[in-house]
Amino acid sequence: MNDLEKAKNLLKNKQYTFVALTNGKIIKTSHKKGIMPLLEIIRDNQDILEETVIADKVIGKAAALLAAGYKVKQIYTELLSQKAKEVLDHYSIFYQYEKYVAYIQNRSKTGQCPMEKLTQSINDPKIAYSCILQYYKEVLKVDLSTKEN
Repeated sequence: MNDLEKAKNLLKNKQYTFVALTNGKIIKTSHKKGIMPLLEIIRDNQDILEETVIADKVIGKAAALLAAGYKVKQIYTELLSQKAKEVLDHYSIFYQYEKYVAYIQNRSKTGQCPMEKLTQSINDPKIAYSCILQYYKEVLKVDLSTKEN
């Protein structure tokens, strides 16, 4: 079984929201929602993402830009947005998905996901990462610039 299939199976069978594998080894699993698990890997050990395979419940444009910026190899997702697909295609990242949507909805299903909205007009992964960190710090009061102890 290849890494993408293994990550996909772990996501579905263990009910994780996020799984990351490199060379057959699990490097992160999470039950957290949103892009937090991906942000945590970037914060804690961003070099490990190169050539990593990730499986995530939802991939919107923000997650796609982060994956592209840190050279993720392959992605499986249950829900993929149109803008995320465009990013993954542009950066030649292989992906599989179950459902394709115009955009990712916010959790209350009343509009667009804040991360999807934030990165709507951004195409540079580094700028996207900077804007996401700023949003987390200013709006959500979460500082992702330092490692957790």
